[in-house]
Amino acid sequence: MSDPPVLLGTRTRLRPWHTDDAEAIFRACQDPDTQRFTTIPSPYRREDADWFLAHHVHDVADEGGASFCVEAIDEPGTVAGSMALLHVRDGIGEIGYWGAPWARGRGYAADALGVVVAWVFGEGRAERLELLIAPENVASRAVARRAGFVVEYLDPEHLLGDGSVRPVLVHGLRASDRV
Repeated sequence: MSDPPVLLGTRTRLRPWHTDDAEAIFRACQDPDTQRFTTIPSPYRREDADWFLAHHVHDVADEGGASFCVEAIDEPGTVAGSMALLHVRDGIGEIGYWGAPWARGRGYAADALGVVVAWVFGEGRAERLELLIAPENVASRAVARRAGFVVEYLDPEHLLGDGSVRPVLVHGLRASDRV
């Protein structure tokens, strides 16, 4: 497994995770909305951040994906969020992301999502991408919309990677939909 490439957007720099990012991940994941809308453990402990870096990042790569640390270009070296192509199966990739609370509302997530979408389609890694977003996660749905994703359907009982079952809105985007 090799590290994902460094990708540049207009507002963000996506890079491989480093072990010294653990404290920033831990701080960001204390946010109640991050815990509510993602599959991270709750409560989130420092050991969970260490596990994420030691295992999750590599598991994602083993599934044909890539996990990126999102840095804001105007805040070099500061973790603004996480963006990952979680897996690719039968030409369909799933992207997951979270934004650090301090970085929300500044356009970083939408920029980073657009960068990953362009990379995935440009490299021919998938023909279609999906985002699974809780219906009440208005901010994440807006990020998806800005990146060109459209809501396709509500899956009322989706089995998530952590074993929980929750309703999600499936947002989709095909390579052929991109201009």
